Amino acid sequence: MKKADSNNTKRPIDKLRDGAGAFEINTPDDETAISGMISIGDERLLIIKGKGIYEIKLADQIDPKRTNINIPSTIQKVLPYGSDDPWVGSVLLTANELLKKSIIGEQVDCDNILNMVLRISQDIAGALEVSESYSKKEQRALESFDSKIRADRSVILPSINDVSSMCKEFLQKSDHALRELFDIVKLFHNGVGAGGWDSLKAAVESEPDKVDNFLEFIESASPLLRLVRNSRNCVEHPREGQNLEVSDFSLDPKNSLVPPLVTINHPKTPLKAAPVSVFFSSTSREIISIVELMLVYLCSRKVKPFAGFPVQVYEMPVDKRRSKYVKYGYGIPNGDTIVPFG
Repeated sequence: MKKADSNNTKRPIDKLRDGAGAFEINTPDDETAISGMISIGDERLLIIKGKGIYEIKLADQIDPKRTNINIPSTIQKVLPYGSDDPWVGSVLLTANELLKKSIIGEQVDCDNILNMVLRISQDIAGALEVSESYSKKEQRALESFDSKIRADRSVILPSINDVSSMCKEFLQKSDHALRELFDIVKLFHNGVGAGGWDSLKAAVESEPDKVDNFLEFIESASPLLRLVRNSRNCVEHPREGQNLEVSDFSLDPKNSLVPPLVTINHPKTPLKAAPVSVFFSSTSREIISIVELMLVYLCSRKVKPFAGFPVQVYEMPVDKRRSKYVKYGYGIPNGDTIVPFG
């Protein structure tokens, strides 16, 4: 007796879900090419494009019991910046390059940390969107400003009415990114936590042997880390001597137009009045650099011996990089050159 073809017993939904498929990931605002993928365990698949990062969810992930044949697979933008943006290379794509179980082993949960770095990237993106929105408003205000003194000896100043709320949102996003970064640090360093960033510094200082420049990096990053943390407290818990002051456009005694300024009043990390645009751009730049280098130091300290090869984290020459803006990766020295590894 001939055995029935098992394929004939499949339900229509099984045939549909088990069949091959293909996706077009083109959205009205992003027709750039796919430059790569990030796989986070068996749960998440991210597609990297020039202007965004997109998550693919298959129908079986949405409807694992296969109860609805009409459930589609979905494509959703999870980051409004992509591989064309240098900071994405420095943060998310660098994390994807370094968080490899084959190199740093099972000592840390690479998939969990990669998810955490994605959340950091989303917070950085939020802060950058605030910064970019502010810059556009400031530019429009300046373009509309008429500096001519009127007959009644007055002049109408430009204004950005929501500059204060933009400063608060920027600081909240920045602080959230750095808190998530510290949560990553705790996964690499047991015992670090209660004392905040100072506890990390103390842990590294107590090491019997100096293996790298991690301590110097922590010391150089500490002023910005403390400033953001204390500034966030000024925003959410203001009181006398601990608050945020934001001013709109004004004139100085020399009759020069002064842009909106932000002042941070805090006994430990005061910031004198600084142009909002400068504060936003410099803080964002420093946070991106800190996240990038923190990942580099954390991962480089977990590299396991690999068949006798001296695998290390290197800053790769441009012609050796897998992605233009991913500066760091694993490599093996070969004479005067570095051979990418992993």
